[in-house]
Amino acid sequence: MGLEAKTGQIESIDNADDHITLIRLQWRQFAALAWQRYLSDGRGAIIIDLGRAAREGTNLNVPSYYVSDSSDALMQNGGWPEPDIAEVVRSYDPELDVVFVVLRVNGESFYYNVSDEPSPPKAYAEFMTRGSDREP
Repeated sequence: MGLEAKTGQIESIDNADDHITLIRLQWRQFAALAWQRYLSDGRGAIIIDLGRAAREGTNLNVPSYYVSDSSDALMQNGGWPEPDIAEVVRSYDPELDVVFVVLRVNGESFYYNVSDEPSPPKAYAEFMTRGSDREP
């Protein structure tokens, strides 16, 4: 990932502007993953876990993964961190949007409902055309 922590601390990228930058830098992969998992697991969100981010040279490795609204893991953790997130997950348009939940370093969470090009179905089709044998 090409996002650098300005001060060398992960906290320096834990703000709304840098969250959006991170999402935009990885949009194609995030959109492809969201569509793939929507098709297999149903509605959900991509979790970006800044609390577990780690430095790798000058870059950061930020764990990110898809959580389905109906998953056992979500239920075992008591559901979405905020009631608003549950509502957004129930109402977003998966053909256009991806819901992101950013787990912040301080334990709080932000969420974003993002649309960009390519759309999630197109991003997934591009990924499949490349013939990769791994998850987006």
